[in-house]
Amino acid sequence: MNISITEDNHCYENAMAERINGILKDEFYLDQTFDNETRA
Repeated sequence: MNISITEDNHCYENAMAERINGILKDEFYLDQTFDNETRA
């Protein structure tokens, strides 16, 4: 099984998807880790 959000060899589409993922992580703190459940 190949996992891909774009068709083969579309590096520009992948760059756009990576940028959107970065924005979502920044806006919604998706890449944040917590010390314990209370802080989460």
